[in-house]
Amino acid sequence: MEAAVWKDAKVKVLVAGPGKTCGPFLSAVRDVFGVELMGLLDLHMDPSSLSLAQELKLPLVAALDDFAAAPELNIIVNTTSDERVARHIEAHLPDGVTVVSGPGARFLRLLSTALRKGNTYRDRLLATEREIEKRSGLGERIVGKSPGIREVSELIDRVAPTPITVLLLGETGVGKDLVARSIHQASHLRNRPFIAVNCTALTATLMESELFGYRKGSFTGAESDRTGLLEEADGGTLFLDEIGDMSGEMQAKLLRFLQTGEVRRVGATTTRNVSVRVIAATNRDLEAAVERDEFRRDLFYRFNTFTITLPPLRERSMDLPYLTYHFITKSEAKLNKKISSIDDAALELMKAYRWPGNVRELENVIERATILCQDGVIRSEDLAIRIAPCQAQPPGAAPPALSQPGLGAAALDDGYSTRRDQIMANFERKELERFLRQAEGNVSEAARISGIPRRTLYRKMKRLGL
Repeated sequence: MEAAVWKDAKVKVLVAGPGKTCGPFLSAVRDVFGVELMGLLDLHMDPSSLSLAQELKLPLVAALDDFAAAPELNIIVNTTSDERVARHIEAHLPDGVTVVSGPGARFLRLLSTALRKGNTYRDRLLATEREIEKRSGLGERIVGKSPGIREVSELIDRVAPTPITVLLLGETGVGKDLVARSIHQASHLRNRPFIAVNCTALTATLMESELFGYRKGSFTGAESDRTGLLEEADGGTLFLDEIGDMSGEMQAKLLRFLQTGEVRRVGATTTRNVSVRVIAATNRDLEAAVERDEFRRDLFYRFNTFTITLPPLRERSMDLPYLTYHFITKSEAKLNKKISSIDDAALELMKAYRWPGNVRELENVIERATILCQDGVIRSEDLAIRIAPCQAQPPGAAPPALSQPGLGAAALDDGYSTRRDQIMANFERKELERFLRQAEGNVSEAARISGIPRRTLYRKMKRLGL
């Protein structure tokens, strides 16, 4: 019987005592994984027992010898000090069933209560982590409607459910880290760790100890064992940013890990197996680096199985209104400052600018402009961008409408202004509708999720007819 208990998916338990006595124990143990409550035994059939049995949808048993499921039991927990109940259980105890009473029963109750509290705290922790992700931007969606961004989103949807290694290519600031997080969030690993490592920030020696960990005494300063990031990411995703700058020695060790899944800490003689999905990113031309013997060919082929190339911002100018509104909304929440609009001159200047720092530069420019603007309107003088001569239009082409200081709004292309207003209004409407759906129509909750002040959210909803 003992061997069967360890093999069975459920431990079947009958609890003895009146409802007012054993209620706390039943409340503590009913949600414990691996435990199945079979019923409540009460020789006196106390009214509290009937009420508790109905509440928990359990059979109420008046006598153990009349309980048909008695032979299936593994444990009887006697929560009473009634000698009559103890004698009844002893007289009709099925073979192989263990009886727990007195301090043993209280011990089980304490364990079950602690476990339930632990599960409650775990659920709260997960909820808090999700909230932190929303507020810190970890849960951000990729913003834009351009063909290049739509293709990126489609590739994310295709590769996310698979376990294969992904290589992200693109210039600095295009959002490779956001794409890596989007792949993780869209996969079955979304509730597992996501750990990001910047390969340019660490030397080869530090990189090895950070990724693989080390044993106490393996080098000067190693005063205790330390778990590496690969082990911490076990069951989740490891994002290696700027992998093109990784040393040749570390490339060899990373390749071995990708092939075997084995981790050996610095100074250790044994290996550990971990399961980690690796996503890498670089702004370098890895094929050229391979030809120059700066990057291992076999490691390149390992990563080159599935690549996603992110377009620079200058090639997705149609996304500027969407991104601008998105970053204005973020800056409003972060800086606690209301922005009513961005004028046409500023938008034309942004349209003409080449954005060498890509989306990251745009976010910083919008945040700075939010701080500098005086009356809630972002103007061209609030933008920390300048059109250099090398960015001028080709000969014969019309110059950007407002790249010239002092040009008034009357000189703008009305068609562009109208399209811009429509695009921003549609985007704003869809964003607010998404927040309201997440909050199930609760405006206060939608304001909390979006980070938009409640009064501002009401004004936006009224303006858009929501």
